[in-house]
Amino acid sequence: MEGEVMSKKSEKAEIKDVTEADQLTISPAIKDAFRSLRDQKVAMRSTAATRAIAAFNTIRLPYPRQLEAMLTFQEAQDLGRAMKGRRQTAICVFDPPHTGKTTAAETFVDVANEGAEEGIRPVIFMSFGSGGGPSEMYRAILKILGEGFPATKDLEILRDRACEAMRHARTDLLMIDEAHEGGKGSAYGPRLTAELKTLLNGGHVGIVLLGTEKAEEMISKDQEFLMRTMAPCRLGALDWAVDEDRDLWIGFLSKLDEEMIRIGIIAEPTGLADEELALALWQACGGIIGQLMSVVRQALRISIHDDRDFISVDDLVVAVDDWSISLGLCDTNPLELLLLEAA
Repeated sequence: MEGEVMSKKSEKAEIKDVTEADQLTISPAIKDAFRSLRDQKVAMRSTAATRAIAAFNTIRLPYPRQLEAMLTFQEAQDLGRAMKGRRQTAICVFDPPHTGKTTAAETFVDVANEGAEEGIRPVIFMSFGSGGGPSEMYRAILKILGEGFPATKDLEILRDRACEAMRHARTDLLMIDEAHEGGKGSAYGPRLTAELKTLLNGGHVGIVLLGTEKAEEMISKDQEFLMRTMAPCRLGALDWAVDEDRDLWIGFLSKLDEEMIRIGIIAEPTGLADEELALALWQACGGIIGQLMSVVRQALRISIHDDRDFISVDDLVVAVDDWSISLGLCDTNPLELLLLEAA
């Protein structure tokens, strides 16, 4: 037995020695190669790609569905103010990732809070990005309102402190992003909806929940909370078969082309709004604007690495392969048919 233990220790030691030896022989070579590469044209292209992608990431085009959602958020804030002290209501926005929920919410919060006096926060925006339950929610609220990090684990004390802080900050609306993360697990889900009901029933604040469809399961299990919600707001995928949705998709592509030229990251239009290309992009991205932006961003990177100041259909084909298909978001590449037809 002792021999086996010694043998395993020796194996571990041997593995450790080999790993360290590999690091000693490989790492300097990699470092030298990278230092050399930094001074070459490849590095210049990487710098150009970085700048262009950084500029691309700042693009925020007015999108009708998001503007409609922001008007719904405004109604929720107004209702929260009008119903202060009386039973409040909640709005749920549960849609697939990359449909613009967070962008719409953050933009609304920025507008809603602009011009507010110091210490006043009409709308609070928090996220359950790292999971958690009611206690984490109240701690986040207190932190946002500058109340520090409470040491207590007592939920009632945390609730009282958060509600008092929101009262002083004249908070009308609490917006909670990644609600599906907050409801993970058999313990957090029921506790979270029960706590949200307490806030609504006490007339403390109106609530908007944002998340993926996974949050619907948490909400549907609590019929009492469900009865406190208004009609859901939708920011889902666009349907090519619906005229309005198709017009929105093509209109967004046209504005995206124009904006990329305006900010100087391409020199000529790509023709994204061409109906055949627009349809192929819709098929590849499932009608989801966020996926489209990721594909175009990857195509931009490919074009710059190829020393071009325009995006070609070939770039978009490779981008769909590199991003959409590699991540399992689509099984085939609809844009390849365009190249075959063009040939």
